[in-house]
Amino acid sequence: MLKKVTSLLLAIALVPMAAFSAAAATAPVVPKTVQNAVKVEYNKKQIAFPDQAPIISQGRTLVPIRPIAESLGFEVKWNEQTRTVTINKGKDNIRLVVTQKIANKNGQTINLDVPAQIVNKRTVVPVRFIAEALSYKVEWDPKTQTVLIADNVNPNQVGQQEKPKDTTKPATDEKKPEQVALIDKESIEGKTVNVLTIGLYGVTGKVDPQASLVIVMEDQTYEVDVNSDGTFNFEMHTNDGIRTFTLKAEKAGKKDVYEGEFISNNLGA
Repeated sequence: MLKKVTSLLLAIALVPMAAFSAAAATAPVVPKTVQNAVKVEYNKKQIAFPDQAPIISQGRTLVPIRPIAESLGFEVKWNEQTRTVTINKGKDNIRLVVTQKIANKNGQTINLDVPAQIVNKRTVVPVRFIAEALSYKVEWDPKTQTVLIADNVNPNQVGQQEKPKDTTKPATDEKKPEQVALIDKESIEGKTVNVLTIGLYGVTGKVDPQASLVIVMEDQTYEVDVNSDGTFNFEMHTNDGIRTFTLKAEKAGKKDVYEGEFISNNLGA
C-alpha cells in the first residue's frame, strides 16, 4: 500500500514539470526586430503610420514607404502581380521591386544597401532610399530614435522646381547626352521561366544596328550582342526573383533607355 501511495505522489509531482517542459519547447521565437520605437519627422513634423511603424531589423532602419512618400507629395501605386512600387511626382518616376536591392529613378539605377520588404502587408524600405531615390536630406537622431527628413538644398531635387536662371550671367555650355530613339520599344519582349530556385531569363527585340547595347538586371550589367539588322537575343540563367530589366543603347554620344518587366512562366514550386 505504501508503494502505491509513493508512486502516486511521484506521478503528481512530475506533471507540472512535464507541462512546463512542453510549453518551453513550443514557445515561439521572437524575431530580432524592434518596432514602435522609431519615429519619422518631415521638416520637424512627425509622420503618422496607421498600421505599420518603422522598424530596426538586423541593424538597419526600415520605414513604410507609402505614408512617407505621400507626406512628401508623391503618388504611390502598388502592382501585386509584379510586386512593384511606383512613385510619381511631376516628371519624376521611381520604381522598385520587393526583394530586389535596386530601384530605378527616371531610367537610372540606384543600389540599395538592403532590399525592400513586406512587413504586415506594407512595403518597407531602407532609410537610404528616401535620400537617394526621393532626393531628400535624411539624418538619424540616435537619442530619440528618430529619422529626420528635410528638404534638400539642391534646387534640382525630385519634386521641386528649378530656380530661375540669372540672365545677367553668361550661359555655359552644358553638354548632356542627347536622348534619341535607338531602341524599338514595340519589339522588346522579356520572358522568364522559373524552375525551382533557378530563373531562366530572355530578352529579345531590335535596336539601331550601330548602337552599343547593355542590359541591367538587379545590380549587374551585361553587354548584349547586336546583329547586323539590329536584332538581338539575350539569355541568362541566375537566381529566381528578378522581375524587371533595363536596356541602355548608345550611339555617337546619344542614348536611349527602356524599362521592361519579365513575363513569368513558372514550371516548378
